[in-house]
Amino acid sequence: MRKQTNWNHFSHSSNSFISSIVFKLLFSGYADLLKCANFKKKIRILELGCGTGYITKRLCKKYDVEKATLVDSNKEMLDIAKKMLKNASCKKEFVHQDFFKFKSNEKYDLVHSQGVIEHFEDKKRKDLLKLHFNSTKKGGYCVIYSPTPTFFYNLLRKIMEALKIWIFHDEVPLKKEKIIKEMEELGAKTLKHNYVWRFSLAEVGIIFKKN
Repeated sequence: MRKQTNWNHFSHSSNSFISSIVFKLLFSGYADLLKCANFKKKIRILELGCGTGYITKRLCKKYDVEKATLVDSNKEMLDIAKKMLKNASCKKEFVHQDFFKFKSNEKYDLVHSQGVIEHFEDKKRKDLLKLHFNSTKKGGYCVIYSPTPTFFYNLLRKIMEALKIWIFHDEVPLKKEKIIKEMEELGAKTLKHNYVWRFSLAEVGIIFKKN
């Protein structure tokens, strides 16, 4: 059994200067992937495990968004997300709930998560990917970012663990091939992938389309 990450600890450092730079770099990766997307009208966005909500905030600035739904089981993180999106002009829905229990009659033009799926064992991870896929409307898109086990990721993590400053104890980095295989088994079409922070704690991002 993996030791769970303490997300309350993470929320206390989420507004730091370094965090803001990290999220800006991450959004540049999102923007690159979403060049593949073709949104012809107002869109609805769902973020699973929203954390600070920074990415959805930037998406709301970049696109014509009708509604953004953010789901997180951690109330402190959800409170940060509410503040982050307070000036977004779209409708906003903040759901304080375990996303495995999240049910909605809505389908979304864009479903996304970052730094979420790698915290779960195989069965739950596949269930979470299925939730991404099932929540996406036909013709819509999923964007998933996850840490991936590059040489530099493994090296830096070992150093941080030795220094006892690593806090993401249940994180298991995933190769892009595994994520792609599991999403394509659900019926998703892979459009593009990229890497963020490739020479540090690298993350791989993939955009899928639901045909």
